[in-house]
Amino acid sequence: MLIVYIQLDDNFGGPLVHGITFRFSGKPPNEVSRITCTDAFEDPNACYALLVDGADVSDPNQDIDWSRNLPPEVALERKEHDKSIFRALDLSFKFMTIFCMRIVPPLFLKDMHRALSVPRSQRPPKTPHYSPMLHNALLSLALMFSDDPYARDPKTRQIFADTAKSCLEAQCQKPDISLVQALAFLGTYYADVDDRIVADLYFGMSSRMSLTLGLGVDAKAWVKAGLITSDEMLSRNWAHWSIFSMDVCWALYFGRAFCGQLSDRLTIPLPFVDPQFDEIMWYHAPANIPIQPGYISLTLFESSSLFLIARKIIDVVNHLHHSTPEEMIKVDENVTKIDLELNNWRSHVPPQLDITLANRGQSTPHRLMLHCEYWWCFIVLHRPFFSHRAQSSQHSEREIDHVKLCKRAAENILELAETWSSLYTLRLTPVTLLQIVFGAGTVFILLALQATARFRIAHAALTTALAQLERCVRYLYDIGQSWQCATRTADDLAAVLRDRLKPVLARRLAQKGAPIAADAPVPSGGTSAACEPDETRLPPDPATAYTAGWNPQNELDTAWSEFEPSSFTSIQGPVDLSAGFPLTGETLFPELDMGGFFLPTFDLLGAPELWGLFNTDTSNNDPPLF
Repeated sequence: MLIVYIQLDDNFGGPLVHGITFRFSGKPPNEVSRITCTDAFEDPNACYALLVDGADVSDPNQDIDWSRNLPPEVALERKEHDKSIFRALDLSFKFMTIFCMRIVPPLFLKDMHRALSVPRSQRPPKTPHYSPMLHNALLSLALMFSDDPYARDPKTRQIFADTAKSCLEAQCQKPDISLVQALAFLGTYYADVDDRIVADLYFGMSSRMSLTLGLGVDAKAWVKAGLITSDEMLSRNWAHWSIFSMDVCWALYFGRAFCGQLSDRLTIPLPFVDPQFDEIMWYHAPANIPIQPGYISLTLFESSSLFLIARKIIDVVNHLHHSTPEEMIKVDENVTKIDLELNNWRSHVPPQLDITLANRGQSTPHRLMLHCEYWWCFIVLHRPFFSHRAQSSQHSEREIDHVKLCKRAAENILELAETWSSLYTLRLTPVTLLQIVFGAGTVFILLALQATARFRIAHAALTTALAQLERCVRYLYDIGQSWQCATRTADDLAAVLRDRLKPVLARRLAQKGAPIAADAPVPSGGTSAACEPDETRLPPDPATAYTAGWNPQNELDTAWSEFEPSSFTSIQGPVDLSAGFPLTGETLFPELDMGGFFLPTFDLLGAPELWGLFNTDTSNNDPPLF
């Protein structure tokens, strides 16, 4: 049985995890504010009222010292504050922080009211869901949703980030859940502004602080000992799974190992499903859809279950470089098992969170996000095996067709993104969606290459793949209206389409008697028009003959020389180019600056031979792969 040693910090009195034995010392301090989940819903007058959407200017909270913890450099009156700043905060509650339950709005606003109601001459109560650091860190991100150019300006947002950082030392004297979340928000902020090192630093601090505070430990014994309340235990549980989920998202984003807490080795249960939380209504008037329950805790439960599977995907894919031929047999078995787990997860999604043709037009953002993450898991799992033949497994009677699964996942992501765009606009999204849309784009790159790698061009498939890839670029630019990193991602994907993919396609088609315009336009920043394929770029019918004297081996040699095969090495040694395993973005596309942070890399793109190679291995009388 796992026993954890707990010491109550002298300065704070909260539980800190130290080892593998269990002991309690000290008493909980009287100064700690013990708000319960129920309290947040009972008295609307004890909650900060936002002066947005026609609120009464004579609200009972007008004397609240609302600017106490905000930077004085940002000078605003109360109505300006709520119109430009807290309207953006309201949008962030609805579209960004709701997924993974990073913030529960009633708890945040309740604690904010309590902290700001105390005169400046008195020390405010310590509140678990609000702190000056969390307030400013959250605003450094939320203001990108503001319609006010001054509030949205990167310089203004930086002021809030700097103010949050200035609170760090004081917050560490009394650490709690609000510190964990504030550090995570700062990590996301610096990721967006392209400062990868600082972003990794702050998010790493958040993850490590969750370990130190024991958020990943089942706290039933603490409740029994009277150290914390039952509601506090539930809040710790929720915070743990929130940070765990973001850890998984970051690992998926960069194709790196999972660095967070190994939850499956602990006894902490999956996040609680609270009917009261789930009855918090979700409504966004411009979407013109009915008000409906948010199901925020149910969504966290299901997303956490999905991210436990995603963590297994990370482990499998990131070890492909090190796998021997013998180990690859085990890899295939693991891929099949995980594929079955994903399908099993999908089959058990509760009706409240399912998306069907009938309810798609009324989907909440976090419900759309949940399904986007599901399809993204399929892409990460199967894309490294894109060039492998479909095969049966001893664990399943069905064939694993990696190409078909990647294609289906990418197409579903496009449909979900289109739904999001039509309901809310892609300006209002969490940052994770750009990673998912980018992942779909990499699949369409591979499908376009596959369509021209055959001896006979698959024109319909090529036209469709290019149109879908251009839609991905357009969607990324739309997301980039708020997230700077989405614009950078769109620029890089457009550069791959324009400078790498189209020249290869043009040469192949020209050699096979079917020319394509290599300089065809691609979407650019700010475009909003539909991105339909230009039929003039492709011949209407498949070519019936190749150019005289065309030789597949010459095509292979010429194409591959453009991608500098000598550069395909890693710290583990040369990469097996025929295996379809991950390659680093820097070597696959050396002309791109892949150093920007929060840009999904090409590490897991796989199938490099599709760029210029034909699979001509006909051993065992098998036909060519393409």
